[in-house]
Amino acid sequence: FKIPVGGGAAVRLADAGFNPVWSPRGDLILYAGGGIRGLSPLRAITPDGEPVDIPAIRLSAGGERFRFVPDGSGLLYMQGGFIEQNFWLLDFATKQSRQVTQFTKTDTMRTFDVTPDGATIVFDRLRQNSDIVLIDLPQEP
Repeated sequence: FKIPVGGGAAVRLADAGFNPVWSPRGDLILYAGGGIRGLSPLRAITPDGEPVDIPAIRLSAGGERFRFVPDGSGLLYMQGGFIEQNFWLLDFATKQSRQVTQFTKTDTMRTFDVTPDGATIVFDRLRQNSDIVLIDLPQEP
């Protein structure tokens, strides 16, 4: 939905989706469409709700997996399996994607952001490397 800040009726832009991100240029809104088997297609619309054709990108469910670069010329997104994710950059002018990172650790990422100058990606990582043991001692009579 698009809701006017100064008041007025909400306008439905899409039937289904989540994690909408509005371009810094103001001309494009991206969102994750309905998921199938843990993957969601990336969708694009104008602020008036008109669909925009973009390359087919499927994102892992759970988390915020895409952000515009500060000038709006491209999109950073996470791609890969649940514990094998890397960052990719989609150039809107060429409609081509290229891999930006090649992580060797298998930590899980859920969300990230890009610094205002576009030079740094800030992200979270969850490492699954703990051993938990339950010790159940007999009770004294």
